[in-house]
Amino acid sequence: MTHARSIRAALALLAVLSVTAAHAGGADAPGGVTVLPRACRDGYVRPDFAALTRQLRAARARWAAAGVRDYTYDLHQIAAPVLFPDTRVSVRAGRAVSSAILPGQEGAPNQLARKTVEERFDDIARTLSLRRAAPCPEVRVSFDPRSGYPTHFYSGLGDAGIMDGFGEWTLTRLTPTR
Repeated sequence: MTHARSIRAALALLAVLSVTAAHAGGADAPGGVTVLPRACRDGYVRPDFAALTRQLRAARARWAAAGVRDYTYDLHQIAAPVLFPDTRVSVRAGRAVSSAILPGQEGAPNQLARKTVEERFDDIARTLSLRRAAPCPEVRVSFDPRSGYPTHFYSGLGDAGIMDGFGEWTLTRLTPTR
């Protein structure tokens, strides 16, 4: 193994080990430890968690009605300060069975990417629940208008501090395979 490859492998491992809190889009750290910001940034607007929860329920219903159990999708994910390689996820019979980095990307496949759409819905619901009580939460989510699967999710804090600790992913090219 070359020196450069060893460094890339070590960085990839460090990245995976450092994102426990942000893997679902920035949920609080295990143990419930939350560092409170001094103040929300100027212009901060608190998310409407009731509306986000309704949107999530409606999207889940559209996805269930679509009945898609076999599909692939591509995922672009950031769990600050880590940018993961874009990854293709394959789902068969409602189970995430594989993930592989997309052509042109470097590093190991994003181990946090290998999830079904249902698991992504669960992550969003969990993050909404955790962020509801946080000071200055920021949560943005969008769903495919027809099939309901989540297309983008962002979670972080709208405090006046630095942006470390936010999580964000974009799901594209969801393609049924049967």
